[in-house]
Amino acid sequence: MLKPIPSKILRSTATVEVCSGTDLYQHQTYDTYTVEHVHIQPTERIAKTPDNTDLQLSSILFVDVRHSSPALDWRALLEQAHSKGGDMRVTVRGVTYTVAACDGLRDDSDRLHHWEISLY
Repeated sequence: MLKPIPSKILRSTATVEVCSGTDLYQHQTYDTYTVEHVHIQPTERIAKTPDNTDLQLSSILFVDVRHSSPALDWRALLEQAHSKGGDMRVTVRGVTYTVAACDGLRDDSDRLHHWEISLY
């Protein structure tokens, strides 16, 4: 069993905007969530998009299953945004990022331990 991410590093709050459709004027509409106790870390990792192009990531958002709240199914939210023809955005410390991928990492007893949200 892995220990939770230490709460002392989960000092940030993230505002999550998930595309929920389009309005009468064809503008995207968004559902908004506020997630507390997250950690953002810069990265220079390269990720592959579904169409096999390289994408330079700028940050990774860590969301702990135990300490971060509310609990969201990040992968389902990203799929919802894409199915509605939009994207998923995260704002942390005044900087807005677009979500590239959501990876749920599991502990040794196969329970979800934390989410790593790839941002660009």
